[in-house]
Amino acid sequence: MPTTSRRTMPEHILRGIDRLDPLPATAQQVVAMVHGDDMSMARLAQLIEHDEAIAAGVLRLARSAAFCGRHPPETIQDALVRIGTVPLLTLVLGDYMRRLRAAAPVYGLSEDDLWAHAAASQLAVRAIAEERGPNAVPRIAETAALLHDIGKLVLTRQTQVTPDAIRAHAQAKGITFVAAERDLFGVDHAEVGGAIADAWKFPEVVAEAIARHHDEHPPAGPVLDAVVIANVVAKSIGAGLGDEGLNFMFDAASASRLGLDFPALARVCLQTEEGLRELRKIAA
Repeated sequence: MPTTSRRTMPEHILRGIDRLDPLPATAQQVVAMVHGDDMSMARLAQLIEHDEAIAAGVLRLARSAAFCGRHPPETIQDALVRIGTVPLLTLVLGDYMRRLRAAAPVYGLSEDDLWAHAAASQLAVRAIAEERGPNAVPRIAETAALLHDIGKLVLTRQTQVTPDAIRAHAQAKGITFVAAERDLFGVDHAEVGGAIADAWKFPEVVAEAIARHHDEHPPAGPVLDAVVIANVVAKSIGAGLGDEGLNFMFDAASASRLGLDFPALARVCLQTEEGLRELRKIAA
């Protein structure tokens, strides 16, 4: 199914996108700088040094077991060189999602449910990359996975249906939850999420992965394929099931293109579940 553009999206949904809690100023600048033509670690470090919360998070991450090595970094720039730009984006956006911690009652999702699904999806992409090797999945897929359901926040705020309306419509018509969204709202949460990513000036590959992760036959691409499978993995381990549950279709070709057979998917699920358990301890 083709992506809905802003021009054809209902006006009240567009207003909801514009009113969504914006990324903090530093986060917006980080996103723009990371994807700009003149990105340098020195300039990025200068920006982050002025945001105490992000600076502390960068140093903490760079000194963790995954990145530290023999000598812990002493400066923000050294820390950035150690972790790279995608983990930095993940840190910044993950902090945004944790602060947002908003419920989506129209979808039967609590504050924790929405965050847990986003976090599990990001962890699933990381597990897929570890399973298939560093060149199989671009690290930017973690960013797309973390934000892939953010459109649900806008639809929750901008629609007047009761919490069980989408589920009831899907059951009555014998259709998927996403198809019911399109019937009731004229758009689905994936398309809205893609429009949000576009408004926030994320790379086109990220916006497309968010917008099309529920397409019946999505176009081939490692970022989109990874988000499709990450969503399935997160749902499969019970992270953010909500009223949708497992009532959605996905193209099994996404798993095939990533080289994931059943045993590999089982390992990804296990690693994601363990990672989410550890993350909950840290975030508690």
